[in-house]
Amino acid sequence: MQSFLTSWFTAEQQALDAGELDPHQPGEAPASYKAQWSMLLEQANQGELEHWQATPPGTLALILLYSAVPAKLGLPYQERRHFKARALCLNGIRRGFDTQLDLGGRHGFYTPLYHSWLDEDKALLARLLAGMRAIAADEDPARCRLALWQQWHTQAMPILAATDSQSID
Repeated sequence: MQSFLTSWFTAEQQALDAGELDPHQPGEAPASYKAQWSMLLEQANQGELEHWQATPPGTLALILLYSAVPAKLGLPYQERRHFKARALCLNGIRRGFDTQLDLGGRHGFYTPLYHSWLDEDKALLARLLAGMRAIAADEDPARCRLALWQQWHTQAMPILAATDSQSID
């Protein structure tokens, strides 16, 4: 689990360094991680990694495996994976797992809500992102990428963005 998270956040940092503003959007996985991520996704699909749900980092890893990794590997969308990631996310939020992660971890944790088409998921995401923007504003903007949070919030909440045009930069 920790090896996967390290590889994920290393790839995320490389994407940010390369100028990609949102590494959670579809794009190709770095070649050095494709085999590892494919194997872990297969294990997750087989139910072999369910024990990861016991911890916040483990739940985050499973959410990323079901929600973001398939797109990075060029796999077609599967509703089953989306709903599995969504269930992990919602259960983790109920358990307070998201609050035990840093800003980058929370960003990944909320990915299923970002990609959901359900109004209640968008409403929950709006509340969570408002809280995350407040936390990010209190931290060092260079470290927490305040502009990235603002853009993600704007993309996730187009209706909210229209009424709340105040920037947090």
